[in-house]
Amino acid sequence: MVAAALQPYMDARSAVSGASFARPLDRAGLALCNRLSDSLDRCLVHLAEPLPAKGLAVLALGGYGRREQCRHSDVDLTLLFARRPSTEKAHALLYPLWDSNLRVGHSARTVDQVMLYASDNVQTCTALLDARLVYGDAQLFGRFRKGLRKFLRRHYDWLRQELAAGRAEALEQEPWQLQDPDLKAGRGGLRSLQIVHWLALAAALAEDRDPPPLAPELAEARERLLATRNALHSLEDRPNDTLRRDLLPTAASLLHADPDEWSMGLSESMRTLDAAAAEALAAPPPAPPGRRWLPWSRRPAAEPPPEPAEDAAAPPAGADDGRGDLERLTALLGEAGPGGTLDPLPPAEWLGRLLPEWETLRHRPHAAPFHVHRMDVHAWRTVAEARRAAEADEDGAGTPEAAAGVENERLLLLAALLHDIGKGHGGQHEERGAVIAERFAARAGLGEDDGRRLASAVRLHLLLPDAATKRDISDDRVIREVVTEAGDLRMLNLLYVLAVADARASGPDAWDAWKARLLRSLYTRAAESLSDVSLRTVVSRRRRAAIQGLAGWMTAQAIEAHLDTMPLDYLLSTEPQAIGHHLELIAEALIEAAETGSEHLAPALYHDRVDGIERLTIVADNQHGVLSAVSGTLAAHHLSMLGGSAYTRDDGVAVDVIHIGDMRGWGIGERRWDRVTEAIKKAIVDEFPIEERLAEARASANGDAEPAGAAATKVGVDSARAEGGQAIIEIQTPDRLGLRYAITKALGELAMDIRMAKINTFGDEIVDAFHVRGVEAEDDAGRIVESVTGAVDAFCGEDDAPPAGATR
Repeated sequence: MVAAALQPYMDARSAVSGASFARPLDRAGLALCNRLSDSLDRCLVHLAEPLPAKGLAVLALGGYGRREQCRHSDVDLTLLFARRPSTEKAHALLYPLWDSNLRVGHSARTVDQVMLYASDNVQTCTALLDARLVYGDAQLFGRFRKGLRKFLRRHYDWLRQELAAGRAEALEQEPWQLQDPDLKAGRGGLRSLQIVHWLALAAALAEDRDPPPLAPELAEARERLLATRNALHSLEDRPNDTLRRDLLPTAASLLHADPDEWSMGLSESMRTLDAAAAEALAAPPPAPPGRRWLPWSRRPAAEPPPEPAEDAAAPPAGADDGRGDLERLTALLGEAGPGGTLDPLPPAEWLGRLLPEWETLRHRPHAAPFHVHRMDVHAWRTVAEARRAAEADEDGAGTPEAAAGVENERLLLLAALLHDIGKGHGGQHEERGAVIAERFAARAGLGEDDGRRLASAVRLHLLLPDAATKRDISDDRVIREVVTEAGDLRMLNLLYVLAVADARASGPDAWDAWKARLLRSLYTRAAESLSDVSLRTVVSRRRRAAIQGLAGWMTAQAIEAHLDTMPLDYLLSTEPQAIGHHLELIAEALIEAAETGSEHLAPALYHDRVDGIERLTIVADNQHGVLSAVSGTLAAHHLSMLGGSAYTRDDGVAVDVIHIGDMRGWGIGERRWDRVTEAIKKAIVDEFPIEERLAEARASANGDAEPAGAAATKVGVDSARAEGGQAIIEIQTPDRLGLRYAITKALGELAMDIRMAKINTFGDEIVDAFHVRGVEAEDDAGRIVESVTGAVDAFCGEDDAPPAGATR
């Protein structure tokens, strides 16, 4: 129940919720925070009126002390007592706040106690820096300020070191600027601004003077961040300082702004604040303020640092240091790595000459949900990932050897930098990017061969990942297409390292152990083809490796019989140990079926973890629609299919290998696994109520699992690229909890014989490829497209269906 004295503040908070912010926009930021702070001041004064005005002071701390109160900010208070703190008096003020469900950070202390606790941690100290008297004894508050001044004279160096350590930790946690930023604690967030503010304020308080005004560019950045935070706080009845992409359009509409333009401006502001924090911490500390420091100083004043030698001084950004433009860029590429400035390539005259197209990428957000960075940051991180891939073999990708085969480190790093340079220029970004790469090569004076290879790398940078995740890499035609496009082994090496770096730089949804294995398998097949190694030789080698690797575990005859009935892609993409586990599961299922007298296989399941990702392997009779049953049951248990492959033997035995994600972030313990695996076994034999349980799961999710927006659903049926008698059904659509169940169920109802499936989830998007038998004409293809898109629309409902005119 809200106390009457607090009702005006609660009304002011409620007025923020869902309200369209008035113009000018500067009223949406600090001015709005000031109004909330002042309203809270008046309410607290009213609540505190029964308390004595002498010997007690109510202080606002932190953001509230700065008058930067947002709708869901904590109410940070200290009740300052001249003598022993009174619990009764403190509760008289605090209980109405608690009863109103406000989050209150509070303490009740004497001045001496406050100074004692100030050195406990830097959070307490910085909160006290912004202390402001709201009610009570002004003389007592003056004693507090005097004590704080003495404290800062003793502990300024400690404060500076603690703030530097906190920033170092932030750099470690967020080495690259994120596309969905934390406006408060993320790099370049309000905490970065507060570092600048606290250092200046602490020095001013220690010297008993007013702090300098905030620089105009920092004040402008603060305004944009506070306006965004206020808009964000208005959207939900809970604190949230992360501007997710799904919230951006609504938040921007409250600010009467274009979402992309506002987002790009926010990125620029956060880069400004991050750089200001770094500069403030790097600047030499202020000199002690004369004799007033001496009684408390335990160390002599630090001598000013010596002037750097003239030849050691670094030239300012963009200055003419005698190097050519390409040499400058090459040097920067060789230093690319995490933890630097948020702006990877700050504006400079030389950059404008060499690569003016970079400005189109600067601050631009990615539309694809699996990208965790903005376009320019992603490109720069791809450079860093390419350097890393060339130096260390991770995930068994074999990238150092491939990078050595490129024979030109600069070419590799330039390709990484420019691979997405066509984005924002309209049309297919690969084609536009290739044209820009050609222009760049001419400006930079690259040789003819390097220029041609650079443009080709930009145009073809998606060739390998697209083929690996959607195509049958045992199909000679697929390999011939890849080899023909690449042209030679050197180019294939370049494309491979670039693909690995691009995926790693995109984020965890674009790169995991399973995708690494697929990409490596395709690269190996293409490299073998370029080396004139026939598919027959490759298959023979893989078979021998499987037999040798499983010697003493499985007989050669059992392995050969199993591989003879599987698609070749299975052999080329599956390690020997995994093949052994699959054979064990098949034997287990056959034994149970024989014991029960069933004509169908009893489902057999096995789960493990690979490189930190949960993996589920299922063996069952394919006629029961295994993939549909599994996807629906997983969704009913709030688990997602991150990726995987499904293969069917000629005798109808299905082997599905699926990488699992936990939508709720709880982790999948053994008890949960037991429930999930038991439910899947029942679902495969039609004994688990998938649709009923899925409806319950969707209701309990309350929309949390829904994607950011209604993007187009794309369904394509391609018979030309598949093996004889087969077709590839490609489906791309925003993911919803259980949507993959609806899609696979629709395919099952069409009596499609799914020979192989490649499952991919990129962020909030499904990108699946099903290799099926039974598609004989255009009418069949049209029926598939109509059925699948109809299933998606029906599952999502009319309000959530893809937009009109969506490509299908």
